[in-house]
Amino acid sequence: MPYAVQYPAVNAKLKALSSKMLMENDFRNLVELDSVQEAFNYLYSNTYYQEYLEEFSGKEIHRRQLELKLKKSIVLSEDFLKKYLSSNLKDFIIHYFKKFEIEDLKIILRTILLENDEDYLSDNLTYIARNKDINFENLIQASSYNDLQTALKDVYYSEVLNEFADQYQKNKNLFPIEMTLDFYYFSELDKLSSKLSNNDQKYVKEVVGTQIDLLNIQWIYRIKKYYDLSSGEILQYIIPFYYKVKKFELKKMSQVENTEELIKYISYEPYKSLLEKAAKDEHIVFERFFLNYIYKKLQANKRKSFFSISNILAYLYIREYELRDIITVIEGIRYSLPQSQIKNFLIRKEV
Repeated sequence: MPYAVQYPAVNAKLKALSSKMLMENDFRNLVELDSVQEAFNYLYSNTYYQEYLEEFSGKEIHRRQLELKLKKSIVLSEDFLKKYLSSNLKDFIIHYFKKFEIEDLKIILRTILLENDEDYLSDNLTYIARNKDINFENLIQASSYNDLQTALKDVYYSEVLNEFADQYQKNKNLFPIEMTLDFYYFSELDKLSSKLSNNDQKYVKEVVGTQIDLLNIQWIYRIKKYYDLSSGEILQYIIPFYYKVKKFELKKMSQVENTEELIKYISYEPYKSLLEKAAKDEHIVFERFFLNYIYKKLQANKRKSFFSISNILAYLYIREYELRDIITVIEGIRYSLPQSQIKNFLIRKEV
C-alpha cells in the first residue's frame, strides 16, 4: 500500500487518540492524591485508561497491578497500527515495539540470575509473552543461564547469550549483555528505516538519532562517574550511530579524567547545555533532562506533516513518556514523597 494512502488513515486515528491523552491539569490532580487507590480511581473515572483498568473496577488494586496494566496498555498500540500499515512501514513499527520485549528480557535476566524473585516477574513483564517464537512458560521457569539459553534457542537473543556465556560465568556481569541487546535493537531499527521514504528517514533520524546521541552521552557520563573503565572499554558500549555527536567527539569524551571535562568535547550547543544543567542538579533524575528535550522535539514534530511517519513516532514516544510520568506519580504517592519532588521527576516538566 503506498505511503500516501496509509498515512491519512492512521494519522486521523492517532489525532483522535492524542486528543484523549492526559493534560497538565490531570497530572496536577494526580500529584495531589494520597494513595495508589485514589490514583486508580482518578485514572479510571477521568481518563481513557478506563478501558484498560476495567477488570479492577470496584476492587482494591495494588501498585504493581496498576503499573502492569498501564504498561500493557501501550503495547496494544502495535495491534491497531499493524491494521493500518503495510510493507516496510509495518516492519519498522513491529520492530519499534521490540524495545519492550528487550526490556522484559533484561528484567528476566536480572530476576532469574541475580535476584530470584518470581513475583517480580509476574508483576512486570509487558510484552515478551506476545512473541510466538518464545515458549513463555519455559522462559520464566528458567533457573540458570543454561536454561535461559535453551528457552531462547529459536530467537536472536540466544546468540547474545551464547556469545557472553563464558564471560558471564566468570564475572556474573549482565551489563555487556544488556548493552548488546540495545545495540541489536537500534541496529535493526536503523536497517529498517533505510527502506522507508527519504522524507520518513529524515524524521526517524531526527528522533532516533537524538535518542542515541543522548543515550551515548548519558552512558559515558555514568561510566566516568561510577565505574573505572578504559577508553577502549567505554567505546565498546557506545551505540555506533552518530547524529549531532560525532564519532571523534565520543572518543574524546571516553578519554577524559572526570565528568566535568565531558562538556568541552560536545560541540552541539543544545546537548552541551543539557549536560551542564543535568550535571549541576543532583536532586533530579539525570535522564529526565534528556527525555524532556526529546519530548519537546516530538511535540513540534507531530505538527509537521500529515503524510509522514512523524505523527506516528510522536504519538508512540509521547504516549510512552505519559505512561512513565503516571508511574512516577504513582510511585511517588506510594512512598509519600512531597508533591514538589514528584513534579521534579516528571519528563513533561520544563527543565
